[in-house]
Amino acid sequence: MANIDADMIAQYFYKGAKVEISSKDEGFQGSWFAGTVLGYRKWKRSSCMKVLVRYKTLMKDKEGTRRLKEELDAMQLRPALPSENRRRFESYEEVDAYYHDGWWAGIITEVLGEDKYMVFFRDSREQRCFKAARLRRHREWVYGKWVPPPLMQPKVEEVSMSTEEKPKKETIDNNFSQGEVEVNTDEDGFQEGWFDADVVKKSGATDVSMATEVKPNEEIIVNNFSPRAPVEVSSDEDGFEGAWFPATIVKELDKGKYLIEYQTLRNDNDTEFLREEVDSLHIRPCPPDIELLDRFEVLEEVEALYKDVWWVGVVSKVRKNDEYNVYFKSTNEEMGFKHSDLRVHQEWINGKWIFPPKAQNL
Repeated sequence: MANIDADMIAQYFYKGAKVEISSKDEGFQGSWFAGTVLGYRKWKRSSCMKVLVRYKTLMKDKEGTRRLKEELDAMQLRPALPSENRRRFESYEEVDAYYHDGWWAGIITEVLGEDKYMVFFRDSREQRCFKAARLRRHREWVYGKWVPPPLMQPKVEEVSMSTEEKPKKETIDNNFSQGEVEVNTDEDGFQEGWFDADVVKKSGATDVSMATEVKPNEEIIVNNFSPRAPVEVSSDEDGFEGAWFPATIVKELDKGKYLIEYQTLRNDNDTEFLREEVDSLHIRPCPPDIELLDRFEVLEEVEALYKDVWWVGVVSKVRKNDEYNVYFKSTNEEMGFKHSDLRVHQEWINGKWIFPPKAQNL
């Protein structure tokens, strides 16, 4: 695993820096939470850098009066994503959805209107409905750069005005009766967002009650597999995120679980192939073979065959002789592969294979 050096810490994760924090805990894969760096140190047992952070939205106590502090591996941090203008999204576009106090990676499966979208989350296999204000384009922090780069907001040139040209100041008082409204905020990362709220009463400034969850159209996708069917199995273990292991269904168990037999992993005694009980959420059919008429492109999401396992990564460099460099987010590593060891990345969503759009260098 590649480590983050002291120079990168000093540049991006200095004391007071606004960051986003990922979690290795089960059920939190693919999520990012806002926080602030309080300090950092080099871990004595290895060359890893440890960073002390304070979460912005996660609390230590049930009363919500003390923000949670944690010392984490620097690999779990990235700078706060710059705010972007609100935009429309397209079907099968990769996004982050703001839910349960953090940003969760997903993919849009349906455009419900100009302002609403169905978002599918790979890890939980859930679908939820979100308004555009709670979505942002999904981006990866790769070697000190955002991929794809953020769309920077246009700068507004300052115009100097003489005292005679200055317009008269006018205060507009908005009067709202009880009912539904939308509210914006100046907090980092939410400047362009509008959130559903209800007017409670007017007392100086209008008081509002904000809706914190998007509840409609929640749906859990369940996969059904037959005995002896060839499949691929994912893992939540540290270091194996984004990996798919070839396996075969042995039989269906209770509560949506299956007994599977790996095709490449052996048991401890090396006497037979390893068998394991796996939740259906971590199983998918073997993806169809896609004939690629051209080469892969930089920033294109692919799956690379390494030690008999398919790993999801991003093409970081196109080399000569049909070879590529592929970057893996889960390990922060870059490795070289031949064209024959790569395949088109596909997502198994709602019982069908989806091709996520290529990342564009905007």
